[in-house]
Amino acid sequence: MALHLPAHTLADEARSPILRVSFNSSGSSSFATATTEGWVVYRTEPLEVLSRREFPNGSLRIVLPLEQSNLLFLVGGPPSPLYPPNKVLFWDDKLGRTVAELEFREDVRGLAARRDRLVVVLRRRVIVFVLGKGGVGVWREGFYETTPNPTGLVALATEEGSSLLAFPGRQAGQVQLVRLPPLDSSYPPLPPAPSHDPSTTPFPSVSIILAHTTPLSALSTTPSGSMLATASSKGTLVRVWDAQSSHLVKELRRGTDSAEIFGIAFRKDGGALCVSSDKGTVHVWDLTTTRDEKRKAEAESESPRQKQFDILKPYLPKYFSSEWSHSQFRLPPPAPPASRLPFSLSNPSEPGRAATPTIEDDICICAWIEVERPPPPPPAIPAPSPTMQRTDSRESRRGKERERTDSGGGGGGKENLRRQYQQQQRRSSSSYTPPPLPMPTKESQIVAVTHSGGWFRISLGAQPEGTAAVPSVVGLGKDSTSDCRLEEYRRFGNKDGW
Repeated sequence: MALHLPAHTLADEARSPILRVSFNSSGSSSFATATTEGWVVYRTEPLEVLSRREFPNGSLRIVLPLEQSNLLFLVGGPPSPLYPPNKVLFWDDKLGRTVAELEFREDVRGLAARRDRLVVVLRRRVIVFVLGKGGVGVWREGFYETTPNPTGLVALATEEGSSLLAFPGRQAGQVQLVRLPPLDSSYPPLPPAPSHDPSTTPFPSVSIILAHTTPLSALSTTPSGSMLATASSKGTLVRVWDAQSSHLVKELRRGTDSAEIFGIAFRKDGGALCVSSDKGTVHVWDLTTTRDEKRKAEAESESPRQKQFDILKPYLPKYFSSEWSHSQFRLPPPAPPASRLPFSLSNPSEPGRAATPTIEDDICICAWIEVERPPPPPPAIPAPSPTMQRTDSRESRRGKERERTDSGGGGGGKENLRRQYQQQQRRSSSSYTPPPLPMPTKESQIVAVTHSGGWFRISLGAQPEGTAAVPSVVGLGKDSTSDCRLEEYRRFGNKDGW
């Protein structure tokens, strides 16, 4: 009997509504997604929804949570703005309404915040606001002129006692550093003095760094504000600077071809750095190892051919002196929709309307998290060795022989021998001291979040012992690179529960 089944059809998956991802202003414990119909706030690890607000046909450009509070900063954006794109709204999620708003003459490009400051980035201006406490309010502190900054680049240190604020300078490739009052949680900000002029620069620039020759594409700082990382529109180099002295600490090479850098993230202690780009890779550098130490370790395991190439390094361009990443992770490309398959199931001879989407279409933002590793199982109590068993059996036989010898001489000697034998047994059984139970440890891992709705938890993989990267003609200066491990993968952003 023939079965007449309808033709199988493939429907396009709903496009991800995520327009932008912003991690918590003080770290990576949570992140918010600005969508085409409101916003969602997630816990970073484990991934779960903390808050969701839906507004039909109400899209947002920026949603920035302020630390662990109920306050969010909202900026509207295309395709159907929920709020005007030239306003910053203060949303109290506990009250479910806006409690304040700031209006400007042009669109807001970016935001940065800490407990007592809000930094608003316009196209050619950075404006600093003070966030009062206990009903004091919000007031403008001053502004700084910048070069055209369409992506709203800004970096603000958020750790207790930090003061660094960094943003593009007045020339392309420059970074301007400003020292704000140190963050102090014990004393809320006070209202400004009557003579305060908000149309001036509130704090002088401490220095200007000539970071690159082309416009900046990424800017990041450590939570303490001790180091600063920059990338240019070329996307081949990432430079790490000492924020106190403005000296170059490291020059890191992402690759040889141009790329768009999506984000730079420092580990909390500043010992490592990760970079995501439109190449679909997440590169990781270890900042604790100096270049001399790294070269010494490589020299101990390099092959004779590598040593021949090392002779040429002093005469090679600067490209070969920059440090390559020690670990990297390649994101999987998004699945193509049915309408963009290279062939049609109903008509295989007809090609698809467009090519398969690539990873360049997906934006990825990374952050560091601390994951608690369970302790290893305690070691098993060792079984008594054959030598110990033979010794115990000999002692047992000797004790019995003494009992038989002294059986005719009263019970005192027999009782003493029994007591001595029991004491010896207790000493032998208590000679083994179990080791202390291992404690759980914390491991630094990376969370990569994509606009297509992918959530990746990545751990760093170690280079296998005894292996070394063989250089090619193109990569004479490239260091050994190991792949990271994908620990967990989740999907989010859809309305069906996530």
